[in-house]
Amino acid sequence: MEKEKFFSGLWIIIGLIFGSVFTNFVYQDYLAYGGTVRSLVLNNTDLYKASISLFFYILFKRGKQYAFIYLGAYLLQPWIFLYSFAFCMAFFFGSMLSLQIVQMGIKGLVLVFMSLFPHFICYVITLLLLIKRNFYAQKKEEMLYEQRHSFLFRFSIWFEITFIILGCILESFINPSIMSGILNLWK
Repeated sequence: MEKEKFFSGLWIIIGLIFGSVFTNFVYQDYLAYGGTVRSLVLNNTDLYKASISLFFYILFKRGKQYAFIYLGAYLLQPWIFLYSFAFCMAFFFGSMLSLQIVQMGIKGLVLVFMSLFPHFICYVITLLLLIKRNFYAQKKEEMLYEQRHSFLFRFSIWFEITFIILGCILESFINPSIMSGILNLWK
């Protein structure tokens, strides 16, 4: 397991670097097509309004993402899934972080990190449960005589779904109020 942790961290670092470098190369093209984040985010506080329709949109979006991740984790070997997922998420995070910092400086850094709070705590727990269950299932295939399943293995899917729904609630109702409060401080 130590080898998986090392290579996961390595892929995360490589993904962050490549995402940042990619954004720095295409930044001028992005601006040429009118992609100014400063005017969109800082001047439009209506983006961060909590509503029940936002909840159902986020629930559909996160449910679809979870289904794709679940399918990928089921079809691929756990370590292939872990490395590729870590790289992809780090690449997109590095790209988003680099773009926000170039356009808004320290405000962009704060906005990116606060836009991930508190709902991404639930999403990370969901992914960790999914990865742990897949590694456990792979070990179980190697151990033919084990009859009992652990509590985590039996109810992991229910915990994952619960954390997805809790994360959607936090993303729909708590995060918009946090973000609008931050944007009101900067006015």
